[in-house]
Amino acid sequence: MEPTRLGERAIERMSYQGSNGTRDVRWDTEVRGFGVRIYPSGGKAYVLTYRNASNRKKLMTLGKVGELKLRAARDLARERLSDVRHGHDPLGDKQAMRREATFNELADQYLEYERVRGKRSLKDDRQRLRDHIRPVIGGRRLAEITHRDLLRMQTRIASATSNGTANRCTALARRMLNVAVEWGMLETSPAAKLKQLPESKPRDIFLSADELKAIVRSCDEDENLYAAALFKMAMLTGRRIGELKSLRWDQVDLDNGMLTIHETKVGEVQRVYLNEPAHKVLSSLPRVEGNPYVIVGRVPGQPLNAYRKCWDRIVKRAGLKPFPPHGLRHSFASQLVVGGTPLETVGELLGHKSPLTTRKYTHFRSQHLRQAANAFGELLEAETTLSDEPKAANADG
Repeated sequence: MEPTRLGERAIERMSYQGSNGTRDVRWDTEVRGFGVRIYPSGGKAYVLTYRNASNRKKLMTLGKVGELKLRAARDLARERLSDVRHGHDPLGDKQAMRREATFNELADQYLEYERVRGKRSLKDDRQRLRDHIRPVIGGRRLAEITHRDLLRMQTRIASATSNGTANRCTALARRMLNVAVEWGMLETSPAAKLKQLPESKPRDIFLSADELKAIVRSCDEDENLYAAALFKMAMLTGRRIGELKSLRWDQVDLDNGMLTIHETKVGEVQRVYLNEPAHKVLSSLPRVEGNPYVIVGRVPGQPLNAYRKCWDRIVKRAGLKPFPPHGLRHSFASQLVVGGTPLETVGELLGHKSPLTTRKYTHFRSQHLRQAANAFGELLEAETTLSDEPKAANADG
């Protein structure tokens, strides 16, 4: 077709007129080499054709129609043509970036991108990248990452933690690689066909006093001092494993019996008040020189990373059926609710931002309410004499 001055409405009316998948481009007369490509699927994209310094003809995509305004697409085309006149090859530079960029570089750009957008779960993303994803594929070039690499990463994370954690990391990696495609850093995402691992349905965890004591004894017998301290602190404070794992000594105030948690799920700084057993755990825990973290791992200067094997060992030694360490948090909340602690107070101790989140523990109140009802019945029996035989009715009324 002959070139014409492209307009927004004209582009909307365009439809694919090629044959057998041939390229269909409508060229613009205002900016030479600029046009709109229509795909057999009906999709449309702004494109630019040019010749590089070696006189090789190139066709690059500037952006999708609908995501990029026509005026902005023309301006971008002019910028790229200016680059060509100064000896650059825009498409070649993009392809070189694809070959050279590593996953760590993508991660840095992605975190900044989501920070500006105000993503609420950004702290979770940072933690998952730091503890699970970067150690496995961080140094790999994006163009070299394969589906098999991601499968190995998923399996490694699941073995060290749980299928749930592996699935959260998988979802994050998939999202990041999709963004890399949008940014032109990848042609296609190697995570496109990556499936989630099966997860067991969450169940209520209510550990009895004897079971809690068995876990404490098992922790005390374990060879991994810091992992054992992590689980005892989770049991005694009800805080999330991730929050405690990233805790630094400068966030611990033993004099006032308080922790300051910066990296919380709800994205706000929270205070944790230590009970006496929790205070003893932290007071007796050795500090490692050069490592700011309370729960240290094998890597110098870093917190504990893998803890699943240790947890499985502790639960087995305690003689309990397997359950995830997050169950310690559920048991903490359940015990408080059964003991009569108001749901609002329980929610504050757990760090819930919304009271609705704590309502899932409401069914544990039935035991507390039954105890209260029975207590009133016992009081009545103690204060009155109840005859087994009903008195005869007074005929006189």
